[in-house]
Amino acid sequence: MFRITPIRVCLLGALLATSPAYLSAQPAPAARAEVPAETAPERMLDVFTELQEGETEFSIPGARWLQLQFTGYNLGEEGKLSVRSNETQQDFSQEHLEQSQGLTVIFNGDQLTITLVPGDNPDTTAQIGKVVVGLPPQDPTLESAGPTAPAELIDYFGGTLGNYMVVDELPQSALPDDLLPETVCGTEDDREATDDIRVGRLMPVGCTGWLVDNGQILTAGHCIASSTQLLQFQVPASLPDGTPVSPLSEDQYNIDQASIVFQNTGIGNDWATLQVFPNTQTGLLPHDAQGAAFSLSNTSDPQEVRVTGFGVDGPAPTHGNPPPRDATNQTNQTDAGSVTEHGPASPSLAMLRYAVDTQGGNSGSPVIDEADADVAVGIHTNGGCLSSGSANAGTSFRNQALWDAVNPGQ
Repeated sequence: MFRITPIRVCLLGALLATSPAYLSAQPAPAARAEVPAETAPERMLDVFTELQEGETEFSIPGARWLQLQFTGYNLGEEGKLSVRSNETQQDFSQEHLEQSQGLTVIFNGDQLTITLVPGDNPDTTAQIGKVVVGLPPQDPTLESAGPTAPAELIDYFGGTLGNYMVVDELPQSALPDDLLPETVCGTEDDREATDDIRVGRLMPVGCTGWLVDNGQILTAGHCIASSTQLLQFQVPASLPDGTPVSPLSEDQYNIDQASIVFQNTGIGNDWATLQVFPNTQTGLLPHDAQGAAFSLSNTSDPQEVRVTGFGVDGPAPTHGNPPPRDATNQTNQTDAGSVTEHGPASPSLAMLRYAVDTQGGNSGSPVIDEADADVAVGIHTNGGCLSSGSANAGTSFRNQALWDAVNPGQ
């Protein structure tokens, strides 16, 4: 993962004006605990035994959401494995399990029902290898004795919940802590809700991904990590404290890890292209299910652009970064503003800068030509706006390596 070595600066304005590479990357990973079978607390050991034919009730009291990863699965040609919450269900064949490496979609709530149907295979097997437990947003600025979580969840783990908390390795800003750039340009957050069906949320890494009309899916290169697992559309409002809520299983897609191509060497060369597997419930790819996508341009030179994606949000003055957060957190929002820089065509470096409000979680968002809502000219990657001005940044499609990756053979 790209990391910039911290340095000290005297003049913040001069730094931002002369060295835009020091802007901060913008993922917003979901707060969660991951419990593998090998190190699970004693009271959870029965969760990881081999599944029996029929229904198995599963509960982690106080979890905001749950995700499972199965292992040792052998369903044969006719066996089926299903996971059901009170909202939605996901069905797996052997092929589906192999494609997703046993990973389910994200289910809201703390209870699941798992059903194993062996079909004609007497040797049908499957078991849970890992449980991912969703938590409320954590405030990294607070020095606390443990994670923020419902009391019943902390009690369930017997005081060991913090041992399983995921600490995502993220790109860091090169600015001192007291000079970290804001990502809202000016004093007001002008983002508004949008229902743009071409733009989805990458989870649990907490980034934005979007559809291109040639079948590609794009995001930021620094969003590629082990937690780049699912692409979600039709994302509902978050809980009042900002905990992300996932859509139905038919709007969640497992990412094909072998399809990912990316670069992450700094602003102007920070991009990724990827594919997903067909939805387990509908058999559709997102381009077919959504019925819309962006076209791309490496020749347009817009005066204004729009950035649409799933940034964090909450009340002023922090607007969710850091918390508190609210129901608009990591939901689909959009803002437009002026382009301040659009670098020339280059083999592997082309920067876009713009005065458009974004937040953590907007990484990977499309940078859209405001004069033509169907055309994207770049990928948003970094925040750098201050309350006094400046700009956020991304990678332009004038980056020839990016253009060639998205348009192979052209």
